[in-house]
Amino acid sequence: MNALRATRNFLLLLLTVALSGCSLLEVQLDSQTTPLTKQELNMRLMTREYSREFFSQVESTADSLSAQYPENDVMNQSYVLLWKIHAEESLQQAAYQVSPTAGLIDSWVFTLQMNNFFNQGNGQALFTSDEAKQVSQQLSNEIDQLAKSLFKGESYATSKEFVEKFAALHPFENLTFSRTPAYREWLKAQGIDESEVTTTLGTMPEALSDVSDRLSLMSEQTPKLMTWKAQLIALNSNVNGDDIRGAIQSFQMSADAFQDFVNNNPEYMRDLAQKMAIELQPLLNDLDAKTQDKLTQLSAERQALDDMVAREREELIKMVERERKEIALIVNQERELFAQDLDKISQDVVTLAVEKLIQLIKSTIVYFILFILVIFFAPLGLGYILGKKAQARKESKTST
Repeated sequence: MNALRATRNFLLLLLTVALSGCSLLEVQLDSQTTPLTKQELNMRLMTREYSREFFSQVESTADSLSAQYPENDVMNQSYVLLWKIHAEESLQQAAYQVSPTAGLIDSWVFTLQMNNFFNQGNGQALFTSDEAKQVSQQLSNEIDQLAKSLFKGESYATSKEFVEKFAALHPFENLTFSRTPAYREWLKAQGIDESEVTTTLGTMPEALSDVSDRLSLMSEQTPKLMTWKAQLIALNSNVNGDDIRGAIQSFQMSADAFQDFVNNNPEYMRDLAQKMAIELQPLLNDLDAKTQDKLTQLSAERQALDDMVAREREELIKMVERERKEIALIVNQERELFAQDLDKISQDVVTLAVEKLIQLIKSTIVYFILFILVIFFAPLGLGYILGKKAQARKESKTST
């Protein structure tokens, strides 16, 4: 009984040592998301870096052009504001897409369309100087070099040919810069089936980095765009502050002069008042109508500005809500995958432990049998052999 207890304790000790030191029980967690390739990460990073350079150069050139025109030059100042607004809105829509390749292709096409508009199309004579032409050409050269560094070999040549043809087929007619997405057409030109293109958010850090870039862009660009739009509305309004102040001063001077005349000529003014009531009534009616029209127009312009601010605020709230839902969805997916990985690992650990335990028990039984044989049967065999030898020596002495 004591031997059996000792054997059991020995087996438990061996099992503990085997499980604690077993090198086969290495645990590795792996989320089943598909990370972006190195080329895709470079495309996303470099395209968005180029977009910031695009914004900076367009704003600097537009400010330089604005300084060349008088502040009351409504037409040219409006052209400058429209260029800044539509160029930056369209490029940020092109560059900040989920697919890095789509972002690069659409940004490339848009930059070339803008260059064609100023250097070959309807925008050639839009501004008095060539600054817009020069910066458009420079931006086109920069994104061409960027694409050359990201697309390798034949892919760059075929992509450049496609971009040039697409930009020529879809030129900008005016400063609204209506953008035509080119990514799907590029896939067809490259012989890539749309169903085989998988768009992934990447791993959790990659997805969070994408969301961070979008929120950063929104915080930087939205205030500027809203300011430019407000300036455009104010610039094209028919009433300005100088007109209102001039009208008030003129009216005040007339009122003071009339009051002085009335005080010095009471008899004459009584007679004049009767005639003025008849003669000036149409003039007063016309003045009242014009004043009401101006006030109505001011109210309409203010309401339009309020509506635009409300729309931008609502769009901003919707964008933030969409980004928040996307992050929550990604976190839930990662949590589910993590739970599945833990469940599978625990099952594998139990299975492996049972297998190792069975192997250990089998080995121990074999060693135990050998131990019994050595302990019990070896002395008997040795005694038998020694007895045989002693008997043989005794018989040898007897015969002698």
